[in-house]
Amino acid sequence: MLSRYSLAALALLASAAGAQAATLVVRVTDIEVGRGQVFVGLCDRDLVQERCPIGRFERARSATMNFRFDGLTPGRWAVAAYQDINDNGRLDMQPILFWELPAEPYGFSNDVGRYGVPTFSGAAFDLPPAGATVDVRLARLPLDDEAAVQDAIRRQGQ
Repeated sequence: MLSRYSLAALALLASAAGAQAATLVVRVTDIEVGRGQVFVGLCDRDLVQERCPIGRFERARSATMNFRFDGLTPGRWAVAAYQDINDNGRLDMQPILFWELPAEPYGFSNDVGRYGVPTFSGAAFDLPPAGATVDVRLARLPLDDEAAVQDAIRRQGQ
């Protein structure tokens, strides 16, 4: 049976652990309203899905949406987001020459990945214990514009 000192120690530990939890608000802009759903993922080591342990979908109900994530460990994080226009639960890709490029709107924290391969170090930011708000702008690659596609491919090689 726990003594009152043990209970007090547990309460102190619980409050200390709670003090280290931070809140992150991800403000996603340039959403195509009423088309599918928006996914926001929080990544802690890499931008591959397995390294983005926290994330969720919400219906695309307005041009700007806020996603609130509570109870996060302060530290280094990155955000990856996309709009699943066709509601198939994934970011569709379109093969162009030797690459596969996103066919749906996407974005990352720090606006990386627009004209090259996104990296965790480029998208990463420090989440302080006090919390933060991060902006992510969604955009489509102009896959029907041959010059823009060639420019994006050229920039990937840089």
